[in-house]
Amino acid sequence: MKIAIIGAGLAGLSLASRLSKSHSVDVFEKARGPGGRMSTRRASPYAFDHGAQYFTAVSDEFRAFLAPMIETGTVAVWPKTIELKAGAKVSDKDKFAAVPSMNAICKWLAEPLNLYSGYKVEHLHRDNDGWTLQAESGARTGPYDWVISTAPAPQTEALFPADFSAFDSLQSVRMQGCFALMLGFEREIELSWTALKSGEPPIGWMAVNSQKPGRDEACSILIQSNNDWAEMHLERDPDQVKETLLHAASELAGLDLSAAPHQVLHRWRYASTSHPAGQPFLKDEALQLAACGDWCLGSKVEAAFLSAHALAESF
Repeated sequence: MKIAIIGAGLAGLSLASRLSKSHSVDVFEKARGPGGRMSTRRASPYAFDHGAQYFTAVSDEFRAFLAPMIETGTVAVWPKTIELKAGAKVSDKDKFAAVPSMNAICKWLAEPLNLYSGYKVEHLHRDNDGWTLQAESGARTGPYDWVISTAPAPQTEALFPADFSAFDSLQSVRMQGCFALMLGFEREIELSWTALKSGEPPIGWMAVNSQKPGRDEACSILIQSNNDWAEMHLERDPDQVKETLLHAASELAGLDLSAAPHQVLHRWRYASTSHPAGQPFLKDEALQLAACGDWCLGSKVEAAFLSAHALAESF
C-alpha cells in the first residue's frame, strides 16, 4: 500500500517510521527540513529552539520510544531552575530536551525515510487510481492509496474534502498562536534562572536556550508570548510586537535585553491547542484519508507521538 504523509514533525515522522515497515511511505514537508514545532532556528553563532522548549514523558509508549535516544544521549534531562511569576505553575515531572537541538529527534526519525522537503501541499485530487498531491508549484505526486495529514487542524481542514467523515471533529478544534522572540548576546547574561514562566501577558515563557544540555553556541535567550495575548495580536505589526515583548521581558529579567545584537521575531500561527479533537486520530476508511497530531489530544510533544502511535495501530 502506498501512503502519503503530510508534515514532518514528530507526529508525521513517528507515524511514517511505523508504517514504512509494512507499506511504501512518502513524507512531504513544506519547510526546508524536519522538525515542525520541534524545529531549531540557527543564525551563527546562535541557535534557538523556537518552538517546543522541552517535553515530559508519562506514557509507557512514549518512554519506550525515548529510551534508546536517552541511552545514546540524543535526549537528556534538562535540570533547569524555573522561576515562576504571577501565579504560573509547572509540573514536577522530568523535563527532557533533545541534544544538540530540539529537532534532533525528528532528524533521527527522518534519516531512513522518503522525505520531500520544501514541498507545500496545496490540493488533494482523487480519481480511480487514488490520491494525487498537488504542490504550491503546481507539481503533482501520486497516486497514493492513503493520504494522512499531520498538519495543524486548520490547515488539514483546508486540504480535506467536506465529505471527510470526521470533518465536524476537525472543525471543532481550536488552536492558538504564539510569538517567539530570539535574542543573541555577545557574552553570557547573568540570571538567577535558566527558565522563567509568567502567568501574566504578554510573556508566557523565557529560557536561556544556550544552557540546555549539549549546547555550545553563544548566549541565546528565547522569549515566548502568552498564547491568549498572541491570538489577539497575530496581525499586529511585528516591530510593535517585538518592542512590547522586549520591554516586558526586560522587566521580568531585571535587565535591559534590548541590547542584544541579534533580535529576530517568529510568529507561530498554530502553536497550541485550546480545544482538542478529543480523540486520538481522525480516519475515514471509505475516502482513505486520516489525520493526527498533538491537536487531537492536546498541545504537548507527547500528545503528538501518542496520536501518531494510535493511528499507526489502526492500519
